[in-house]
Amino acid sequence: MSKHTVGGFAALLTLVAAIAMPIRAQDPPGVAKAVPAEVAAPRDAAASAEPANEAEAADAVVAKPAAPPAAKPAAQKPAAQKPALQKPAVQKPAAAKPVAAKPAPVVSIQGRLELVAGQKQRVDAGEVADGLVYFLPKAGNPKPKPGYFTIRTHSKGFSPALLVVPAGSTVAFPNRDTVLHNVFSRTPGAIFDLGNYGPGQSRQQVFTRPGLITVNCNVHYTMRATVVVMATPYYTRPDKNGRFELTGLPSGPGTLVYWHPRTAAATTQIALPNATAQKQTLIATKPRSDHHAGTH
Repeated sequence: MSKHTVGGFAALLTLVAAIAMPIRAQDPPGVAKAVPAEVAAPRDAAASAEPANEAEAADAVVAKPAAPPAAKPAAQKPAAQKPALQKPAVQKPAAAKPVAAKPAPVVSIQGRLELVAGQKQRVDAGEVADGLVYFLPKAGNPKPKPGYFTIRTHSKGFSPALLVVPAGSTVAFPNRDTVLHNVFSRTPGAIFDLGNYGPGQSRQQVFTRPGLITVNCNVHYTMRATVVVMATPYYTRPDKNGRFELTGLPSGPGTLVYWHPRTAAATTQIALPNATAQKQTLIATKPRSDHHAGTH
């Protein structure tokens, strides 16, 4: 057999072998071929490094599926803003107009004081005006407001001869005569001596102790004055006819007191404002005294 015959025969065998090989179905594009697990592991490093032929190399290339296009984030609509709820304006109540306080009712009481002569006594006309009427509330007295008063020395006498003052008041004794005078008191609890002083001069004394205080002059024995110091603001003097009126009194029960330097004090229980007009008679049992005994 010639060389040409042998070569042709070899080529024919090669062609027959190629035709006998089964036709490999190609996988759809983009889908990786399933490989059994026992086949997936390479037998040795060399076998896994290089494919045996071009067909195996082609099978080794697995097309990766194309990544889907990134989905655009859905545009978020801005949240609808709810209209702000406006709180209804709170209307402040109109300021109440101050109600004018009603003035306290003026409580007053009227009456008449009568002074009559006792046994062996004589009462001069108008002498009842030297008396005093005052009210003592059962609930207690407010503190009276002190004042400034004057008793003049004139024509060798005191004027006025009777003075009623609130506790704590100051009494001045100016000398309106042309001679020396001296003003003093021996009344327990209210003893004082202003000394001798001449015309145009004056002395004064503060009276803090409530009660009846007798004032004399050591130069002229016939000079005598009475200072009645009150612990209540509710007092008054009757007029020459004995009429009196007490006003600005508090409502409620209390004691009405009648006093005169020639008599003992008399009292009446009343309840204001329903008390009726009062009438009280005092009997003069003491002589009228215009001088003091002895010297200072």
